[in-house]
Amino acid sequence: MDELGRLETAGHPDAEWREDSMLRPVQAVVVILGCTLAATTYRTQRQRLLDVLNRSFVANSRRIGKEFLPLTEADALFSTGEKEHLPSTHINKSSILFVAERSGGQPDRSGVPEGEMSLLRAKKALPARIDIPPYVLLGKMYAEPQEGLVHVIDGDDVFLPMTDVFISPALPTGEWKFSFVAINKHQIVRIEESVEAPRLPAAQVRKVRRRKPRAAAPKATSAELASTAVGGPNVDSKS
Repeated sequence: MDELGRLETAGHPDAEWREDSMLRPVQAVVVILGCTLAATTYRTQRQRLLDVLNRSFVANSRRIGKEFLPLTEADALFSTGEKEHLPSTHINKSSILFVAERSGGQPDRSGVPEGEMSLLRAKKALPARIDIPPYVLLGKMYAEPQEGLVHVIDGDDVFLPMTDVFISPALPTGEWKFSFVAINKHQIVRIEESVEAPRLPAAQVRKVRRRKPRAAAPKATSAELASTAVGGPNVDSKS
């Protein structure tokens, strides 16, 4: 067992907060510049992952994740091609480009009281294109019925929700389509309403090295052919 494992099994505070029974794991892909992390993060039973990104959560009576997003069992894929497994790490939220949900990021609404369900207001979908170099994201963003995209990006929240998202180029994990992505608006270079059709990732074509053709043997002259026919080259003898 490594040093981190010994500390955690000994009740190290960095692991104790995860024992809170109200926590729910979220499988996600966290993209920062130069690195993509496929990992587990956390939310409380009544929160969304989006709420954790924009605020924080409480675990074992302690506030967690105000400025750093905690991740566990993270497979880090670096732009250099290197890979690393991190049992536990914390990502500065300001450095995150976007977070794509794999599963577990949304609470079960079936347990929400009817009175609270009425507080959930319907919003209109806005098809949008977002440029966050080196990625382009196409999907749907959401605004109040009387508002547009300009109001969404000027709101108080830093992380904005996007659904039915297509990402180009594909992530280092090979994924390019997600039901939900939370986008750091401070990392956006350009955003616009767009009905651009998503393009499927280009299939990787295996390069085949062609062998160079062998050089053709030089053709024999008529004199050489004649000498070969009589048993060898002519040699002048001295008298």
